[in-house]
Amino acid sequence: MLSSVFLALAVLVAPSVATAAETSTSESTTALDLSAASSVVKTADLSQFDAGNIISDTVFFNSGTMTEAQIQTFLESKVSSCASGYTCLKDYYVDTRSISADAMCNAYSGGGRERASRVIYKVSQACGINPQVILVMLQKEQGLVTTSRPSAWNYQAAMGQGCPDTAACDSQYYGLFNQVYGGAWQLKRYANPPGTSNYFTWYAPGHTWNILYNPNSACGRGAVYVENQATANLYYYTPYQPNAAALAAGYGLGDSCSSYGNRNFFNYFTDWFGSTQSTGGVTYITAKHEALGGDSGWLGSATSEVHCGLVDAGCYQDFENGKIHWSPSTGAYATNGGIQAAWGLADWENGYLGYPTSDEHCSLINSGCYQDFEGGKIYWTGPTGAHPVSSPLLAGWGSIGYEKSWLGYPTGEQVCTGDEQLCEQTFQNGVMVWTPGSGARASTADIVDAWQNLGGDSGKLGAISAGAGCGLPDGGCYQEFKGGKIHWSAASGAHATWGGIQTAWARSGWERGPLGYPIAEEECGLASLGCSQQFQNGTMYWSAPTDAHYLMSGMADGYEVIGGPSSNLGYPTLEEGCGLPNGGCYQVFQGGLMHWQPDTGAYATWGGIGTAWAKLGSERGVLGYPVGSEECGLVDDGCSQEFENGVIYWTAATDARAVYGDLLTAYIDAGGPDGSLGYPTANPVCVDGTCTQDFEYGTLP
Repeated sequence: MLSSVFLALAVLVAPSVATAAETSTSESTTALDLSAASSVVKTADLSQFDAGNIISDTVFFNSGTMTEAQIQTFLESKVSSCASGYTCLKDYYVDTRSISADAMCNAYSGGGRERASRVIYKVSQACGINPQVILVMLQKEQGLVTTSRPSAWNYQAAMGQGCPDTAACDSQYYGLFNQVYGGAWQLKRYANPPGTSNYFTWYAPGHTWNILYNPNSACGRGAVYVENQATANLYYYTPYQPNAAALAAGYGLGDSCSSYGNRNFFNYFTDWFGSTQSTGGVTYITAKHEALGGDSGWLGSATSEVHCGLVDAGCYQDFENGKIHWSPSTGAYATNGGIQAAWGLADWENGYLGYPTSDEHCSLINSGCYQDFEGGKIYWTGPTGAHPVSSPLLAGWGSIGYEKSWLGYPTGEQVCTGDEQLCEQTFQNGVMVWTPGSGARASTADIVDAWQNLGGDSGKLGAISAGAGCGLPDGGCYQEFKGGKIHWSAASGAHATWGGIQTAWARSGWERGPLGYPIAEEECGLASLGCSQQFQNGTMYWSAPTDAHYLMSGMADGYEVIGGPSSNLGYPTLEEGCGLPNGGCYQVFQGGLMHWQPDTGAYATWGGIGTAWAKLGSERGVLGYPVGSEECGLVDDGCSQEFENGVIYWTAATDARAVYGDLLTAYIDAGGPDGSLGYPTANPVCVDGTCTQDFEYGTLP
C-alpha cells in the first residue's frame, strides 16, 4: 500500500505531507492468498533477494517492456474466465480524463471509457514506469491480476494510493484510473525530479538506512545499503524489509515479525517477468511465441506456465513441440527436436553451452539444421543426429566453412584430455584436433601422410599452422604449415610447396591458375643450384638469380629436350606470354627465347641466329616460327636453325643470315654450306618480285 506522503494527483488536490512513511498492515504483513495466485509458478529464488537492490532502475523505469496488446494478453493468461457476476481486470473498463504534464509525468490524454490494459499502458508511457511494475503493484496490493472474483473495493484501492496504515483510505483517490495514475505519479515523485522540492531523502540511494522488519517496532530494524532509486521508491511505498522467516516462506507465512510487501513484489516480478535486474521474462517469451505463430505455429500451445529463477536470471516455458528459453543477456529463443535433446544432454543452460542465442536455422546442405548457443553451436542431420561443436574446435571448423567444408557434419562429441592439452571430435569426413601449440586444425589421411613423409613437425614444413580447407577445384584440399602448404586432389595426390616456387605458384593463381595442382615434390640440385617442381600442366623452375617462373607443358617439353636449365637458355626470367599469330606463345630465358605454336611445337632461339630472326620480325616476319632447334657442327663451325619458311645460317665470319623461298631451294640444290656457294653473307634482296642473295662464293640466282 502507498504511504500517505505526497499522496496527490494534480487534478484532484494540492500535495499534502505526512510525517513518516506508512503502509497498510494488510499488504505489508499478510502473506499472499495462494488460492488467488494459481497462475504464478512459484520458482523465484528468494536467496537472490537483495534488500538493497530489490529492482534495478533500468527495469523499474523501462516503459517499453510491453505493448498494450501484450498487457491484455498477459491479463487474459492469468484469468481464463471470471466467476459469474464479477468483472475481472482483463475485462474491466474505467472512465478516464485528461491530465496535464508536470515534473513527474507527461500529459495523459483521456479517452473516455478505456480498458484496464489501455490505462496501464498509457500511464506507463506518460510516467515512465515499467508496466510490469504496475501489474505487480496491482497484484501485491489487491490481487487484481489473478483473482476471478474481484470486489468493488479491490478496484477502489487497486494500488493502495491514499491508504495509509494509520487511517482510512482517502476517497478522492478511489477508482482504478486514480489508483494507477496516482501510484505511478507517486513512484516518480519519490526521486525528487527537477522542479520539485527535495523532500524524499530518508531512503535516498547511496546511503545505509535502518529499515524496519514490521510495523511493530519491537521486531527491530536491519541496516540496508540502498543502492538505487527504484529500491528507495519501494521502501517509500512499503517501508519494511522481509525478515529471514518471510524469505524462507516463499509466498507463505513467516513469523509474527514478518512483512511481505517487498518480498511479494520480488516474487511476483521474478515469477512473471524474470530478473528484477534486467527486463525480459514472461514478456519476451510471450512475444517470441506470438512471433512464431502462437498456438497455431510450430511450437503449438503452452503446456506450462513460465518458469523463472534459472541461472543468469533466466526463464523458460514448455510448449507442445518444444521450449522457449530467455535470459537478459541472450533474449528469447525456441528449441525442439534433436537439437533440444542434445542441449539437454549437455545440461541445458547450466552446461557449457549456456542459453540459445538464435533460433534454429535449417535448409543447410543435406537437410541439416543448427542453432547458436552462448558456448557453441549444435548441428543436426538425419544421418548424423545432433552434436554440439564448441570452443576450442568450433572456430577451426568455422574457418574452413562449417558443414559446407570437406569435413561435413559432426558425428561425435568433443573429447578432451583431463589437462585439456588435446581435444578432438569426429566429423563425417575427418577429424578436428586442437592442441595449445597449433590451435584447432582439420586434416585428411593423404595430407597427413605427405607431411609425415617430409619429416612431420621436424621436417621442411614444420608444424601445422591452420586447419585443412577443402572444396577446391576437382574436390581438392589444402593445409597450411609453418614452412609451406600441402595440396591434394584425387588426380594429383598430396604434395607440398614452399619458398620461391610456392610464391610463384600463388602468383599464378594456385591450383585455379594455369598450372593446376603439384604432382611431385620439389627437386633441387639443378644447374646453378636451382630447383624445379612439376605441376599438372607445367613445371616451375627456380634459381637465386631468376626467382621462380613456370613453363606450361608444351614449352616445358621443348625446354627439357634441349637440356632445361643446363642448356644455353638457362632459367626462365618471365612467365609465358601468348597471343602471338596462330595461337603462339613465347617465353624469355636467361640466354634467349623459346616460342611455341600448336602446329610447330616449342623451340628456342638464342645468340646470333636469335638476333637475326628478331630483325626479320620474329614469328610475324617472313620466316615464321622455328620448327627445329639450332644445330651446330656444320662446315667452318657453322650453325643453322629451321623455321617455317626458311633457314638461318651462322658462322663467326659471316654472322647470321636467312635463306628462304626459291633461293633456299636453289641453295640446297647447290649443296648448301658444303657446296660451291659457302655461307650466305647477306639476307635476300627482292626488287619487283625478283630476289637475289650474296654468298661467300657467289650470288643467287
